Amino acid sequence: MKIHKQKELKMDDVLLTIFRVSMLETFYVTGSLILAGIILGLIENRANFYVQRTFGRKGILVTAWIGTPIHELGHLLMCYIFRHKINKFKLFDRKAKDGVLGYVNHSWNSKSLYQNIGNFFIGMGPVFSGTAALIFGMHLLLPDSFARVAGYLSLEPAQPDQYMLTKIFTLTADLFGSIFSAENLISLNFWIYFALAICISSHIALSWEDLKGAGRGLITIFTFILLVNLVALFLNADFSWLFADILALNVYLVAFSMISIIFSLIRLVLSAFAYYLGYRFS
Repeated sequence: MKIHKQKELKMDDVLLTIFRVSMLETFYVTGSLILAGIILGLIENRANFYVQRTFGRKGILVTAWIGTPIHELGHLLMCYIFRHKINKFKLFDRKAKDGVLGYVNHSWNSKSLYQNIGNFFIGMGPVFSGTAALIFGMHLLLPDSFARVAGYLSLEPAQPDQYMLTKIFTLTADLFGSIFSAENLISLNFWIYFALAICISSHIALSWEDLKGAGRGLITIFTFILLVNLVALFLNADFSWLFADILALNVYLVAFSMISIIFSLIRLVLSAFAYYLGYRFS
C-alpha cells in the first residue's frame, strides 16, 4: 500500500514538473512578442493622450495614414499564413464614425489545431509587420545601418545563458548607434526614415481585440506544448533543445522590436513636450 502511494506521489511530482516546464517553454515561444506588445501599448496610450489633448483627432491621423495600414497588414498576412477565412477588412478608414481606423474580420475552424494556434500570431501580427517595415525602410533609406542589421541576421544564434539580457541590450545599443550616427543625422534620408518610423511605430501597439484573439491562441499553444511534453515523457524523448533554440532567436526579435520601442518613446517625448508647452502658454 505504501509503495503504491509513493508511486502516485512521484507521478504527481512529475506531472507538476511537466506543467511548470510547459509554462516556461510557452514563455520561450511567446514571451518576447507579448512583452513587446505590452510595452508598445503602454507607450502608445500615453502618447495618444498627449496628442489628442494637444492636436485633437487630426494629430492621430497624421501618423495613422501609414501606421494603421501596416498594423492591419500584419493581421492580414498572419490570417493567410494560418489559413483563416478573411470575412472583411479595411486597411485605413479616416472617416470611421466609431473611431476604428482599420480592422480585419476573420473566422477559423475551431477544430483545427493549426488555425487555433494561429490566433496568437494573428493577434501579434502588427509587431511582425511593424518591425519588418522599419527594417525594410532602413534597407531603402539607411543602407549602412541595414547592413549592420543584416549582419545580425546572418549570425548563428547562440544558446541562451545568464548573459542573455546583456546580449539584448548590446544588440539594441548597437542598432541605436548605427541609426542615430553622426553621418545619418546630416542626411535627408535619415529624416525621411525618422518621420516614417514615427508613423509606423505609433500604430504597432495591440488593441484590446488583438490581445483577446492572441489570448485564445496562447491557451492552445500552451495545451499543445503540454501534450508534447507528456508524449516526450512516455517516449523518453528530449525536446528541450528546440525551445532553447527558439529562446535564442527571441534575443534577436527583442532587439529588433526595440527599434519600434525607441521610436515610440521618441514620439512620447515629443508629444509630451508639445502638450506641456501648449498648457504653459494657453
